[in-house]
Amino acid sequence: MQSLIQIFKLDEVKKGTSKKTGNPYEIHTAQAALIDAAGNVDTVGVLDIPRDLVGKVAPGRFSGTFAMKTNFQNGRIESVLVGLTPVPVKGERGSSGTSSAA
Repeated sequence: MQSLIQIFKLDEVKKGTSKKTGNPYEIHTAQAALIDAAGNVDTVGVLDIPRDLVGKVAPGRFSGTFAMKTNFQNGRIESVLVGLTPVPVKGERGSSGTSSAA
């Protein structure tokens, strides 16, 4: 599944230690928007950045690739970001960000 995404900014990394397992964790997120077919902002929210894409994501416009996975905390099947490919914005030279194969 593909979606056009505008990443505005990366959030500060949330770090902690799991109360259940005692293992350390980091949560990487970004402020982002889904862009509709007309190029307008459809909705704005927080995008979870998976471990594989940490350090490869920057503000910019991307084609995001998603997969369906089970959230083991609540048992729900959810979409999860698995890849980003930079998409140039009309009137802009080049593209921002880096790509990742899905």
